[in-house]
This record gives sequence, structure tokens and C-alpha cells, in this order.
Amino acid sequence: MTRLSSPIENLKNHYMVVIIGSGYGASIAASRLARAGQQVCVLERGKEFQAGEYPNTETKALVEMQVDLPEKRLGSRTGLYDFHLNKDINVFVGCGLGGTSLVNANVSLKAEPRVFADPRWPKDLRDDVDTLLAEGYRRAEEMLKPTPYPQDFPPLPKLQALEKSSKYLNEKFYRPPINVTFKDGVNHVGVEQKQCNLCGDCVSGCNHKAKNTVLMNYLPDAKNHGAEIYTQVSVQRIERQDNRWLIHYQLLNAGQEDFNAPTMFVSANIVILGAGTLGSTEILLRSQAAGLAVSKQLGHNFTGNGDVLAFGYNTEQVINGIGFGDRPANTQEAVGPCITGIIDMREQPQLDNGLVIEEGSLPGGLAGILPQTFAVAAQILGKDTDSGISDRMEEKIREVESLTHGAYTGAVRNTQTYLVMTHDDAAGQMYLENDRLRIKWKGVGSQPIFQRANNRLTEATQALGGTQIPNPIWSNFFNHDLITVHPLGGCILAEDAEHGVVNHKGQVFASNQGTKVYENLYVADGSVIPRTLGVNPLLTISAIVERCCALIAKDRGWTINYDFTTLPIATDVTTAPATVGIQFTETMRGYFSTAVTDKDYQRGFEQGKEGNSPLEFTLTVIADDLEELLNNPNHPAKIVGIVKAPILAAEPLTVTNSDFSLFVVEQDQDKTRQMRYRLHMTTEGGQSYYLKGFKQIHDDPGFDIWSDTTTLYITVYTGDSENNPVLGQGILKIQPLDFIKQMTTLKVINTKTIGERLQAIDRFSRFFAGTLSEIYI
Repeated sequence: MTRLSSPIENLKNHYMVVIIGSGYGASIAASRLARAGQQVCVLERGKEFQAGEYPNTETKALVEMQVDLPEKRLGSRTGLYDFHLNKDINVFVGCGLGGTSLVNANVSLKAEPRVFADPRWPKDLRDDVDTLLAEGYRRAEEMLKPTPYPQDFPPLPKLQALEKSSKYLNEKFYRPPINVTFKDGVNHVGVEQKQCNLCGDCVSGCNHKAKNTVLMNYLPDAKNHGAEIYTQVSVQRIERQDNRWLIHYQLLNAGQEDFNAPTMFVSANIVILGAGTLGSTEILLRSQAAGLAVSKQLGHNFTGNGDVLAFGYNTEQVINGIGFGDRPANTQEAVGPCITGIIDMREQPQLDNGLVIEEGSLPGGLAGILPQTFAVAAQILGKDTDSGISDRMEEKIREVESLTHGAYTGAVRNTQTYLVMTHDDAAGQMYLENDRLRIKWKGVGSQPIFQRANNRLTEATQALGGTQIPNPIWSNFFNHDLITVHPLGGCILAEDAEHGVVNHKGQVFASNQGTKVYENLYVADGSVIPRTLGVNPLLTISAIVERCCALIAKDRGWTINYDFTTLPIATDVTTAPATVGIQFTETMRGYFSTAVTDKDYQRGFEQGKEGNSPLEFTLTVIADDLEELLNNPNHPAKIVGIVKAPILAAEPLTVTNSDFSLFVVEQDQDKTRQMRYRLHMTTEGGQSYYLKGFKQIHDDPGFDIWSDTTTLYITVYTGDSENNPVLGQGILKIQPLDFIKQMTTLKVINTKTIGERLQAIDRFSRFFAGTLSEIYI
């Protein structure tokens, strides 16, 4: 298995450009600035998924769900399917390397030209609609390769049904360009892709390498040009310090949260926020709360892009709108890409009355729950668009068939999924509550446009002879709340800080008034969009960020190389296959004294305690290669984490590029082993320190195995190596409660099955226990 992301222990202290996020905006920035020859680092909160790893069953999908409730968060913070539930509007986004491109429906359509005539857009951008923005659209299409569903491919019942609805509505119908590959081959950035197998599981993640997510183009292109990519890194806030930025982050799934460890940091000359509408806004809100001066408009002008989700249930014709899931493709009838058709009703006399209707497919991993869910929803919320005893009996027979034989039969097989985009008033607000992002937008679902959209969906369903089911939460019972998969706004473009958060280039305003900006702080994602687009937003977001990157380069005299002919095409542009590894996190606490430099560690501990000079760390030890850890005489691993030592710095020091050795044989002492720590520590001010520590594993009289394995003798040096002067010495110890937590953080990395994980744990445990047995027994 190959990966674009690098091991976290390779993360450097400083980069020219740090990009936060990895969706359309962030990946475009990474590709373009790496092509401009800059040192680029990408930090992504989620995990990296490759084809074959996306959930295709109900059980697997459940594991990848995270739900942010008003009271608490459920599920893993790196779960692929990221739901944010609020009182007025709910949001679904993707969490993983590639962002929401991993779980969207791929539609690449331009916004109506009248959208950009709105004065809410900065004048400089409005003036660029036919120049830089048009070029941005072209560049994005060049990379994403959108194309309509081919005419010579198998006919799709759901597409045919939507066309039938369009004729009943007497509205324009066509096949929109979608970011899907319809032939095998190596693409323009050197990534091998496969022809779409028409499985319909686009929105749960493409396991067939056919979907043109940014994982297939912009991100590998960035990697090809030297960008470094790191995953499971949750950026909390950013901070301006002198002429650089500090990016404060947490490592996820490493166990550091169990110890309430402080954030680590990396510094950069330029920071580009591309964490999406919710992510970028949350990071800036938290940064604002910590003292960063930004516009008071931060968090305002949130919009769901007029999204409406609904269903035409139990129609009179076959739809085949449920994805294959884990079922073999050769046993299923073609579903097709999630969206393949559109009823385009945007060209209305009044812009905000326009809307589009697209058909969709539901992931096969949800097939097991759909028959009962739809049957209940139809009974409570449904509106049957046809009548008659005969029709009612046929509907009942189909419903019973689905309930008894599953979603690929009967009523569910005949159910059309609709996704509508229209125009809301973009008056939502994002804010922090208990350090977590919340959204409020009173009465949003009562806006007249949503009732008009629902009426049109009823007509579309009437053409098929089915029961129209609105989004279940868009009902009287739920006060007509909404759900969106296209959140926009929060850090909107504007002429000045009184009206928005960033200027036309994406630079963040540095106060509440005027046009002063932070020259090297940008937002480049859907959060900058100041109004609804009325159509799928991915291509417009991409065009705006392409324009932003062109301006970043122009302002600094950089040249972005857009030429693909100079790129050596290879079928594998990613790193070597990942090996099975192991990691754990530990906390040690103690004291050291700057008055002791003669290896009298006990005296250093005592004087440090007396002088109130504590030192503690929380470190994650990572052995990416278990074979190397077990068989190399040095038993090497890497270390990342934090150190708290007030005498060195008021704020925690970040540990990177550091080393650990497990059970190294002492020279000429077969019955002695050492665990060795070599820590490179950096303060927020940029000062370097070096810590050298060891645990002495040796059988002395009495029961000393606990003491030996939990006592670390440390020497701290000024500078970045032990060649510099000694600053102080002391002792750290593991407390029993911390040891219990440490055991829970032990995990195996880069395995696919439980069996592989158990085998790796067994081998590591045998080695660890066996070594101690040799010494103490």
C-alpha cells in the first residue's frame, strides 16, 4: 500500500508555507506553491484513505462516523463522515486527506455569471471575472478533468427518471460534467486510475480509483513537486510572533489527548487556511479568542448554499439508486456515478429564485437500514403524488418486497434521491461555545425558497408516480431545520474589515476596520464565498483559489510552473509501501537543576525539587518498522511530543526530529540494557535545547524492575546537540496512573486486519518481556 502522507516524526520545525487542510482549496494551494518552488507543508486533521479502504458496509461506515452534538462529540475525531448537528442547520463534511472531495458527488459546474455581479464580492474580483477568475476555472478543469457521463455507457435508470421529471416540469435537462474517470490509464500527474465501475458509492468513498478527488490530482502533484503532507494533525489556532507564524496543533490517535498534553507547534513564513468553511472559521475564531486581531465579521454570512435533500419514494419505475457496497460488481445492475443528470432552473428573472435538481445514489453500506427508514418516513412525512386503489396496492406490494428482501428490490429500488441547490439569505453565524464551533441561523428553514423547492420536487416525483418525502428534519416537528453538504462563508471576501474577513486575494484583515491585512496569512477555501452560488460549489471554490495562488506568486515574484510536459510520468508517485509499526505515548515527571552538571542525577533531582525547577514531558514513541525495532541492535524509534520546563520557557517546548532506542546493550555488560532518549526541543521563541536521557535496566539486589523501567536520568544542553554546554541534570519518573494510561496508547500502525494487529502486539510483547526476563530472572 502506498501513501502520499509522510510519518509525523519527519515534520520539521519551520517551513516557508504551511497549508492547513487538504480539500479543494488547500490542495490547490499546495500544488501551485510547490510548483512555484516553495517549501510547502500540508497539515490535515483526518486520515489518509486509499482505494479499497473506504467503508462499504454498515459496520465499517459506523466506525468512520463522527458526530458533533451541542453537548458532546461522538466517534473518532478522524472519522471520515463528519456530521455537525445544530439547532437550525446541520452540516455534513468529509474528514480525511482530500477533504470533502472524498465524499462529494463530483459535479463541476460554474456559477451563473449574475452571481458575481453581486456587490458582496470585492470589486477587484468582480473586475477579474473574465480574466483571472476565468483562468482559474480553466486551470481547475485542467486538473480535475470533469466530463459528463458518456453517451455510450450503459443507460442508468435514475438518470432516465430525472429526464422524465424534467419533461414533466418543462425545464432544461442535461448531463453535467463530473470529476469521474471513464477509462483506465495513468493520469496527467502520474497517478494510475481505473474506469468507473458504476457502483454508485461515490459519497462513501471511491474504492475503484475512478473518482477524481484531489487525492488523484492536486495532492500527488504537490507531492511530486516537493510538498510534505502530514495527517492526523488537528490545528487548533495560529499566532503571530515577530515575522513568522506559529501553528499550534494536536496529534490525533496518538494518545496525547489522554494525558491532556498541551499543543505542539510548527512555524512558517506564510500560512494558508484551507480547512473548509467550518475548519478555517473555527481555527480563526480560536486564534481571535487567544488575541489575534481580526474582523468582527468572522463567523458571519454562513450559508448552506440553498441545499435541499429529498426523495421520490416507491415510484412506478426502477431507479437503481443504491450503491453496490460490498457486493461484487458483476452481480449488480449499474447504478452509475452519484450524480449524472441535472434539471437546471437557474435562468430566472430574479437570480435568487433559481434552483437546480440533481439525482443521486445512496451508499450501499447503508442498504440494510433503508427499507424500514423509508417506510416509516413515508408514513409520517410522505405525500403520495398519485392515487387509486390499484396504485395503492402496487405500492404496498413493493414496500413489503423491500422490507422482506432488502433495498435492492421493491419500493427502495424504485426510490429517487434528489439534491437541490438554490439561494438562501446567507445569514447564518458560526461561533465558539466551550471552545467548539456552533452554528445559529434562526428560522432558516422557513425561508420561502425552500417551500418552492419542495413544491418542485413534488412535481418531479409526480412524474414518476411516487411518494415525495422531504428531508425528515425539514418538518414541523423539527422546526423546519435544514441539512447542508455545501457549507460556505464565515471568512468572506470583502472590500474592508467592516464587511468581511479577507480581501479579494484571501489575505486576512488585521483589525475591525479598514483594509490593513496580514501580508502572509490567507484563507483559501469555501469559507471565503460571500453568498450562495446556486449550484455545486467545488469548481467555483477551485477557481477562486487558483486566482488566489496566482496573486500570491505575483506579489512575491514567484513563477508557478503550470507545464505538465516537464513532469516525468510514473505509475507510482507516492512513497514506498508502509511497513507494520508500533507506537505508544508516555508521560514522565520530575525535576532538574541548572546547578548540577557533573552526572549526579539524584542531586540534580533534589536541588531541582527544592528550587521548584520541574520538567515533564509527554512523548509519542513511533517505530514505523516493527522488524527494525525488534532486530536492529539499536532497536530504533522516533519521538515527537512536548516538554514543559518553566526554567527553559514559559510555554511548552515542541519535540521533533528526535530519537529513542529500546534495550540497547551496554558495552561489555551483557546483563545491562539502556532505553535512550535524544530530544530536540524548540521554544516558541525559536530557542533550541537538547535533552539526553537514559533508563538503566540492570538487576540489582531487591525488586528493581519497576524502578529501572520507569526512571529516566536526564541531561539538558543549550543548543541543538550534546556538543554544547550542559545546562542541567536531574531525574524523571513515570507515575503509576500515567503508566496505566500509557498502556492504553499502545497501538499498531499500518495494518489492515485485527489478526495482523494482534500478531504485531504479540511479537512486541514477547520481545519486551523476553528482554526483561533475560536480565532479571
